[in-house]
Amino acid sequence: MIRDNIIIIRDFFKLVKGNKKWIFLLFFGSIMAHLSSLLIPIFTSNIIYEVTNHNVDAAYINIGMLALVYIVYNLFWYLNYVSYSHNFKYSYKNLREKVVDKVFTYDTDFSDKISKGTILNTVNTDISNLSEMIDNVCEILVVFVKIIVMIIVFLKTDIYIGVLVLLLEYLYLKSFDYCNIKSTKYLRGQQKYRDKLTDNLSQILNGLSEIKVFNIYDKIKNNFYIIANKWAEQYMLKRRYVNIRASLLPFIIHFGKIILYFILTSFVLSGKYEINLLVLLITYFENIMTNTKELMGFSRQIREWSISIKRINTILNYSSKQQITFGMNENDYIDGLVEFKDVSFCYKTKNRGNIRNISFTAEPNEITALVGHSGSGKTTIINLILRKYKLDSGKILIDNENIYDYSKSIYATNVVGVNQSPFIFNMSIRKNLSLIDSNIDNQIEACKRVGIHDYIMSLPKGYHTILTENATNFSGGQRQLLAIARTLLSKAEILIFDEVTSSLDTLLVEKIKEIFENLKLDHTIILITHKKDVMKIADKIIVLNKGMIVGQGNHKELMKSNEYYIDLQTNNYSSSHKKTFENIIVEDTVLERK
Repeated sequence: MIRDNIIIIRDFFKLVKGNKKWIFLLFFGSIMAHLSSLLIPIFTSNIIYEVTNHNVDAAYINIGMLALVYIVYNLFWYLNYVSYSHNFKYSYKNLREKVVDKVFTYDTDFSDKISKGTILNTVNTDISNLSEMIDNVCEILVVFVKIIVMIIVFLKTDIYIGVLVLLLEYLYLKSFDYCNIKSTKYLRGQQKYRDKLTDNLSQILNGLSEIKVFNIYDKIKNNFYIIANKWAEQYMLKRRYVNIRASLLPFIIHFGKIILYFILTSFVLSGKYEINLLVLLITYFENIMTNTKELMGFSRQIREWSISIKRINTILNYSSKQQITFGMNENDYIDGLVEFKDVSFCYKTKNRGNIRNISFTAEPNEITALVGHSGSGKTTIINLILRKYKLDSGKILIDNENIYDYSKSIYATNVVGVNQSPFIFNMSIRKNLSLIDSNIDNQIEACKRVGIHDYIMSLPKGYHTILTENATNFSGGQRQLLAIARTLLSKAEILIFDEVTSSLDTLLVEKIKEIFENLKLDHTIILITHKKDVMKIADKIIVLNKGMIVGQGNHKELMKSNEYYIDLQTNNYSSSHKKTFENIIVEDTVLERK
């Protein structure tokens, strides 16, 4: 037990840094409070002795001393509790920031290794647990010393009684520790399934509309209940040892107390001891066992919280070959020329989306469209520009500088992406936009530029309208326009759009096309699209097939001879709207003449 606790405490102090002042006061308050508690049985037994012998003055003096000890005892505990509160706040803040900051640095493979449920439960529960642990460490050390002092009193009074108390203490400690080990084992299982329950519930909430549409509630519910039942199994296994610890182990205390009463009573009746010594030793024995129960309770918590230490360290120590560091280039005068030079990348966990020997340029004041069937590598190219993965080979340059050489702040303010399902936070429109730029005039200008300002002003609360999580009280098109406005506030030179028109109706697609045409006047636009009308406005189209470029040019050029692009055009509509290659050519010719 001692060795295990020392290892856990060592690992804890490597992870958690408390405030030195408050830790000192925490220990000082605890030490003085426990020392004061050792005096209480002495003055209590003295009062009984003096009253028995009719020593009135001595009895009142001891009562006064007992009152003083109680005052000191409670004041030192107050100091301990205040110190605990301040140290908890300090430790919680520092540990929380350490974990959350680390999560923000992770690559996209992180979620494959550590589940969202684990992260949520770690931030919500494990960090809180460890912030309390310094107090547990303090109490273990102080209470352990206090128990040793009381056992020494027994040994000095009578060696045989002292040995008896030692044996009872050892039996109680070993039994308690065994229960702690077993209950912690099954608590670990509980936390494993709790993480899975959190993950599962998160998926249910995110997919609630689909669950209703496809009427799969029963299947989803059954899967949830399977995990919940496994959690309950671990809980019942844990409770078996919790019940033994709480209800059966006290037999050791009660049995020992009866034996001590018998022995000490016989000694008092034979005249060997005074009555006050019986009271003192019985009180000390009760304190030893009570303090041992507290000690083992703290030890149990430390064992359980060792799980929290491992979980937090799993997050903090996560590393990946895909993790990318930033450079020192602080040049913020970026024109927005993007170049791919023989870029290759292969996913480690899937076969689709890999790219080979990709080379192209995306010019400032132009729209560059990436097109191709699903799995052709379009999203991979976008992810590489956004630095989500390391290249296997080749280079990506922005204004002739390697993208890995730019500093984090410079890159983040010059390259920004919008995907087909942009995340909007559960706060007002104003606050959502203020996350990027708090200047109200800039917000209005951005919203006007994308054409959503008038709609916002038509709402009863205007820019102070509260958006639900992911803006479900906005239509899909309105969410996209708001996300684009938010992107403009970043003042980025390079704007990346991943299928932002995929779920929009024809009118909104036309609106987005106008926005793209306007944005390219002062930006580099790179987009993924499967919409034929959007492809037509692109200055350059990169056609991808199975991770390789199979065509480059504008719509007119590609329609003349590129079979892959022609295939995308002819298969881009539902069966009732399909057109032959000849019809498309005729349509394009008519549009050109107009």
